[in-house]
Amino acid sequence: MTTVTSQTSEQELPGPLSPSPTLPVDPVQPSQPLPPPGLAVAQPSIHPNQSHWAGPPNFVPQYTAAPVDYPGNVIDFTKLEADQEPWRYSRGYPAMCKWMASDDDFFVLRRFGGLSARILLRQQDRIVKLEEDLQRVDNMCMINGSNNGTFRYDTNFERQRLLDELTSRLEQFQRFLLDHAQIKAQPEATEFQVSNVKRWFANANEKVIQNEEKQFIDKDGDLIPIVSKIKTPLRRFFDKFERPRLWAPFRDIEINERLHGESHDFGLTTTVYSKESVVDKSVTCVTMVLGVAMLVGPLWWLQHLSSQGNLEVRLAVITGFLIVFTILLSILTVARPFEVLAATAAYAAVLMVFMQIST
Repeated sequence: MTTVTSQTSEQELPGPLSPSPTLPVDPVQPSQPLPPPGLAVAQPSIHPNQSHWAGPPNFVPQYTAAPVDYPGNVIDFTKLEADQEPWRYSRGYPAMCKWMASDDDFFVLRRFGGLSARILLRQQDRIVKLEEDLQRVDNMCMINGSNNGTFRYDTNFERQRLLDELTSRLEQFQRFLLDHAQIKAQPEATEFQVSNVKRWFANANEKVIQNEEKQFIDKDGDLIPIVSKIKTPLRRFFDKFERPRLWAPFRDIEINERLHGESHDFGLTTTVYSKESVVDKSVTCVTMVLGVAMLVGPLWWLQHLSSQGNLEVRLAVITGFLIVFTILLSILTVARPFEVLAATAAYAAVLMVFMQIST
């Protein structure tokens, strides 16, 4: 470390006991705020031999962009320091938010169903109370002979006040009700989505996020994903297996390096991103293979049984294929029950045609 010694010029500087010029003080002028992070204060150097210059009370600092090596822009820390204080070195909410925003299966929040219902009931009770007050005013106006058939010439200010307050409260109630209805329509977070967040908390240091602020993930039945995906039962069954996602054809290493490579955080080694297109194509291939097997299999089997001339055996084969077809249709698609029944009836007609051809 080198120390720079400043030399005093010939110009006499004001000492601690020398009188200094009196500057006007504006009591209304507020104190200047601190500069934003990453900005340096550019001050005029009229006192070159002084390291600090207060400036007059009405001095407005000029902010300029700080250089790259400015202490506020450079974050230098070791891995040991990051592990000891993860909440400090960009491993707190910055790391968690970046991770949750990287995939739809990571972004899980609470629905607050019970709390929303309580607020709606409270707002409803307030509106009912105002409605009763308005009805009471209408009855009084009817007794007093006032005109209840006009808004424009209504002279009852209490009724006008109640109507204005009802307008604002009804607007607030209905807006909150519609928002709650949309959130209520969201499907619950799947076990796969909830386990992703729990594993992130388990893989991260326990000091990354405060324990009290991690309890939301344990509220089963009140968690919803921000973006819900409609997945077939076969796709949800595939999500339960972890080992296939570690295979090279299914892994998306580029997105992992792009999100966590520069910061070298624990998400680089603890998060595995899958190529959704490859997973969807794999599920589609399985569906196509099973579909072709359900068409070609009974054709050859019925042809093989045609030489025996046993009708009961062929009907038993058709019945078995119909049952398997119904089960596969429920697993491989998201069809509703009546759609499954219609498709099964069409498949039964095709099998009957196969039986007629074989005979």
